[in-house]
Amino acid sequence: MKHIYTNIMLLVLMPLAACSHDNSPSPLSPIKEKTYTDSSGLELYYNGNKMPGKTVVFAQDGDKAVVKAYSAFNLSQISGFGLTGELPSPGIIPGSPETSLQVSLNDAGQYWEFSGTGDDTFCTYSYKGYASEDKLKLSISDAKLKSGGVTPSAWMPAPIEKNSDGSFKSLPIYADWQYDPIPGIDFNLSPLLSAVTVAPIIPVYNNTAYMSISEAIYELLKGISFLPDGNILFTYISSVGGAYHLAQTYPNGYQYVIAAPGSIKLYVNPLSFFSFILQSTSGSTPESEVDLNAHGLWPVGNKKSSSRAIAIKDILASPLFQKILKNIMPQFLPMVAEGIPLAYTVTVSEASGTSHDSLKIYIDTEMAVNILTAVISPILEDSSMMEALRLYISTDPTFSPLLPDLEKAISMLPQAIERTTTFNLGLSLIPYSTTE
Repeated sequence: MKHIYTNIMLLVLMPLAACSHDNSPSPLSPIKEKTYTDSSGLELYYNGNKMPGKTVVFAQDGDKAVVKAYSAFNLSQISGFGLTGELPSPGIIPGSPETSLQVSLNDAGQYWEFSGTGDDTFCTYSYKGYASEDKLKLSISDAKLKSGGVTPSAWMPAPIEKNSDGSFKSLPIYADWQYDPIPGIDFNLSPLLSAVTVAPIIPVYNNTAYMSISEAIYELLKGISFLPDGNILFTYISSVGGAYHLAQTYPNGYQYVIAAPGSIKLYVNPLSFFSFILQSTSGSTPESEVDLNAHGLWPVGNKKSSSRAIAIKDILASPLFQKILKNIMPQFLPMVAEGIPLAYTVTVSEASGTSHDSLKIYIDTEMAVNILTAVISPILEDSSMMEALRLYISTDPTFSPLLPDLEKAISMLPQAIERTTTFNLGLSLIPYSTTE
């Protein structure tokens, strides 16, 4: 009898044991090697903000894995430039074109989980990720530059100001051009370069007015922030989606590191850059419907307040900009992944007992010469722009002495460029202020 009861109990418990075994989670299958992109399950974040245009390869070996992140841009996406192939682009950590993480995995049931810390050449960070066959989520957090970044971090273009003699004491463009003398030529070509930057030669408002390169920078670009995590944010005037308003670039599109004292490397995500160009050149608000004061963009009575505002669309969509962009692309594209080298200087001067900082950030001589050629050539080839330049020179006492020799000076430019010894070209910035 005792055995009968025992057998009955076993018969009752066996199905329960089988049921319990059926409900236990099966072991998570390993992911031997899988490539994830924005279009195939990748979610990538850098300090809380999405980072587009990257590729992550996850290769598992037991409870370990290698997580490799990099970026490549398909050049055929840029219409009108005739470029093909893939362009190596910046990685997920500023200063590192490729990041390879050796991680330990934890079976979290639906996905493999991993986390840790990283220490690259210019940056420290933490990371956490989840991987499955369909999706990989990688979050970079607590990222910061070892150098601390540019300080102060917030800047704006230097104003356009003249001295009492008519010369310029402040411009948003920084240019220092020195070249070996040209035999038989006894006049200086440097003022011509200055005249090009301040002469109203850029057509705006549907070709009803003209603006100088310096004015365009000062009116469009309202702020540059060099964040301690390596991001650069640009604040600018936009007309996308409605009336003219302040807008800002998204994080993780433009980054930097301080490569050495006085030296910066700039990293541009091609996807972010060309998306910005496309977005900014599409859609606008008629000027007649724009009232900046109504939107509170600048304080009432501020000298910058104007209903004749210009948005970045007006410049980016212009044939001149498109031609210049096409000319300079070959100079910058090969440097995208490794970073565009820039020099910078932060100076402090004392005026009336008040300290004034300034930041000059510029490209080196070799690159600047190529950029000068790319920028100057379209201007010299455009008859309407040359006429606007001549008109400005004739009415400005600082540059009017150039006029009799203007044609000769223009013809001498190629020789002067070839004989250049120093050419620093970039931006002149001052600390950001809402009272400027």
